[in-house]
Order: sequence, then structure tokens, then C-alpha cells
Amino acid sequence: MSSLAALTGLPAEHGFRQDSRFAPAPSSGAYPAYGLPGAAPEPVEIEDPVALAWAEGYARGAEDARAEAEAQMAAEAEARTALEFAFTRFDADMAETLRQRLQDTVMALCEATLVPYAHDAAALAARVERAVAMLARADDDRTIRLHPDDWALIGKQLPKDWKISPDPSLERGALRVETQNGGVEDGPAQWRRALAEAFHAC
Repeated sequence: MSSLAALTGLPAEHGFRQDSRFAPAPSSGAYPAYGLPGAAPEPVEIEDPVALAWAEGYARGAEDARAEAEAQMAAEAEARTALEFAFTRFDADMAETLRQRLQDTVMALCEATLVPYAHDAAALAARVERAVAMLARADDDRTIRLHPDDWALIGKQLPKDWKISPDPSLERGALRVETQNGGVEDGPAQWRRALAEAFHAC
């Protein structure tokens, strides 16, 4: 047997074996990334400075616009509140002015109606008699005070035993009956006061 035959006839475990130092590298579809031609580096994304500046400017502008809009809305709300308050006060003032004018008008009409009544001789004499009758009969010492012109107008119509005292401080149509225990008073001033109180209560 030749030496070749002897070698080829050996079992596989005793035959030639490949030296691992010369074994080909495993196929990965790409060369190792150590600078060999064809190596694919990882892509690096480069930000566009123009786009970045535009985005920052847009964000800043949006924030400024929002702040300006909020400030304007707050100012409008404050102005609206002030106007509502002003109109409320205006309405209240106008209502009070109208009420006062109506009251003055009615008072003037009443004055125009009552003054002739206050100066009416028969009506004044009747009022004096009613005022005297309101006092107790025990108060015999009465003093009836009238304006001098009214005294001259109705003095003769009153009982002669009544004590009449002309009083220039009283207005025409007014009368005052005084006793030791008090007295009564009637006239245009009291009528005006009663009307004013009635109007104020409305």
C-alpha cells in the first residue's frame, strides 16, 4: 500500500482537518466596521438651523400672541364690568331723578289745589272748629293762633269767647290751638309733610 492510499484509507477522524487560523470569517452580509471599504456607518441626523430658528420663532410668537389675547380679554372684561356698573348706577340715578320729579310735580299740583282751600274762609273756620273740638273739654284755656290776614278774614265767624291771637310767624291757612296740656296744629306745612311721607313710602 502506498503512502497515499494509506492516508486516504484512514478514518475521517484521522484524516486532514482544516486549520482554524485559515477558516473564512462567517458571512454577515457586510464587512466589519473597522475602516474596510464598503462599511456602512450609522446615519447621523443633522438639524437644519433655519428650520430650528423658524420653529423657535413660531413658538415664541404663538406664546406672545396668546399672552396679548389674554391681556386684551381681561381688559375687555374689566371695561365691560365697569360699564355695567356705570349703567346700573345711571339707571338707579335716573329712577331716583324721575321719582323726585314726579313727586315734585304731584306736590305742585297738590299745592295748587290746597292753597285755595287753605285760603277759603269757610273752610278755614271749619278747620279751626274741628281743631278746637279735638282737645278735651277740660282744657278751657285755649289760645288759637292764626295769621293776621286769616284772623281778619274769619275772626267774626268764630265764637266771641275764644281767645284768638294773631301770629305773623304762621303762613296763610295755618292754625295752631294751644292749651296747658298740649295743642294741635294744621295747615299747608303739615299737608306738605304728610304728602312727602306718603310719597316716600311708595
